[in-house]
Amino acid sequence: MKINLTQNENKIFDTLRKVCNYIEEKGKEKPTLRIAGGWVRDKLLGLESNDIDVAVDNMMGYDFAVLVREYMLNNKLEVSHMARVAANPEKNKNMETATGKVLGQSLDFVNLRSDTPTVFDSSEPNGYTVNYGTPVVDAFRRDITINALFYNIQTQEVEDFTKMGLDDLRNKIIRTPLPPHETFNDDPLRTLRVIRFASHFGYEIEKSVLEAIKDKDIQEMLSTHTSRSRIGEELNKMLNGNDPLRACEYLYDLNLYKIVFARPPENTVVTIRSALSKDQVKKIQDQIQKKGSKSRNELSEKKSTTEASSTNNIINNATKNTNNSNTNDNASSTMDEKIKHLTSTVESILEDKETTKSEIDISIGLKAVKALHTIIEKELYTSFISKEYYPLSKKYIRFLCLASLLLPYKKITFLERRREAVKSAPATVYIIRDALTFSREDIDTVSKLHSILSETQKVINESYETKNKDREFYGHYLLNAAASPIKEKWPLTLILSFIDEIYNIEDKNKITEIHNKYKFFYDAVNKFNLDDIHHFQPIINGKVACKLLGIKQGPIVGEILKSVVSWQLRNPEGTKEECERWLKEEMKEEFLKLPQAKRVKICK
Repeated sequence: MKINLTQNENKIFDTLRKVCNYIEEKGKEKPTLRIAGGWVRDKLLGLESNDIDVAVDNMMGYDFAVLVREYMLNNKLEVSHMARVAANPEKNKNMETATGKVLGQSLDFVNLRSDTPTVFDSSEPNGYTVNYGTPVVDAFRRDITINALFYNIQTQEVEDFTKMGLDDLRNKIIRTPLPPHETFNDDPLRTLRVIRFASHFGYEIEKSVLEAIKDKDIQEMLSTHTSRSRIGEELNKMLNGNDPLRACEYLYDLNLYKIVFARPPENTVVTIRSALSKDQVKKIQDQIQKKGSKSRNELSEKKSTTEASSTNNIINNATKNTNNSNTNDNASSTMDEKIKHLTSTVESILEDKETTKSEIDISIGLKAVKALHTIIEKELYTSFISKEYYPLSKKYIRFLCLASLLLPYKKITFLERRREAVKSAPATVYIIRDALTFSREDIDTVSKLHSILSETQKVINESYETKNKDREFYGHYLLNAAASPIKEKWPLTLILSFIDEIYNIEDKNKITEIHNKYKFFYDAVNKFNLDDIHHFQPIINGKVACKLLGIKQGPIVGEILKSVVSWQLRNPEGTKEECERWLKEEMKEEFLKLPQAKRVKICK
């Protein structure tokens, strides 16, 4: 089969052929180059691809990349620095690669895979053994057959060494080149890659592959021998793929949800339960501070970083990895990193033990994603958010999908220890930050969407039941919903709230009734011109307000600004001067009565 190359691809491949000739002229064995994997698959499917991996048959990818750069510099051609990316067998990254740009196109260079696994070896120049493979071995060592196709740069032909790749591409089948257990033992992350490609292309996963993915030993390897960043990267690609719902269904059907969305592990969790009260957190903080003091005294006599549980068994592992007072600054810095996310089990302090980890209903996540899919497919959301937001962008759909998948944890918190302090945080923070290694924006957005769910549903119900709420009522809620970090993403709060209300309902009339509540709410928001609430700013700042009232700045500023905002919401056409006059003439005495108000002394 032939592949149609773009003009730039022709230039790049022609240059690489010349590099091979250049190497031969230097008296070295001429390499054969093949483009491997996804680029070949996509080109055969008529899709464009910038993911070009160059496989070299007789040298390391980095060594070839250095010669590419040398040739191009000699001929004054456009080329970037070539970076080496080391293998990491312990994290199932078994291939050293090199990356750089040739004629403006990013390329990865790698040697062909071998039957012999990469292992650390300090006697080798690279720190690990180098085993060169053949194209046949390489093809069979890949994740799935449709990714095991090659494009030979010299012959300009597609090569299918597994004899299955082209047929599977035509028949839309996902299968592994080798028996699936062997393929997944090489790299358990491939279980997630199978799901990603099957859901993205709409292909069927071969039965033996499905069975292997459910194997407990394979899943244990995925959980313990694969870096969380690689798992998060695969999930991210699923969420950004053509069919996130199908990907989520596979994660549930194949028992991978708990591995991907890993909760705080047993040895570092304080608790994971219904939201903790401030009193409970304070009590835990006091206990750990007492425990920490005791630990430091003992550590000064004995250099130990572990202490047995307290005599009343209140706190287990409370002082594990605490700072040693004799360590130097650098050691302290290292210790700080070690205990950054350290937590301690304190169940005996807590009165409510009804909610345990095993009781969390993870099926809610899939139901919610299905509800999201229906809402998007039937465009139900278009009746309760502004037109400027639809069709929903892929970025917003991804936020909603992630938030929906994590709805089982919307009321779950865990306690996190940092030095001597303990803080209660949503379990979603741990999952997004540590289990998925997603961005700060993901953490902030999903946490905010979850935290405001109850208020959103309360406000929408009040709005619908009374039907006479004013602009101030809607404005205060929306200002909270649109507060940092959500801002312009605040309409997502309405969509997720709607999902949370309907995911477990099959009665279409009931869903219509709930939908009408959200429509009524948005009609009021639209009537009061509050769509752009995320741009709202108090017409008077705190400094000016305090000066007008003759009050010192302090905690009272928040109360003053809240009143200013209320005035603005009641008077959308009001001016700054009118607000200042109202504040000074009508509100001054009210604020001066507050205990936190302190008059400004005027010096004569």
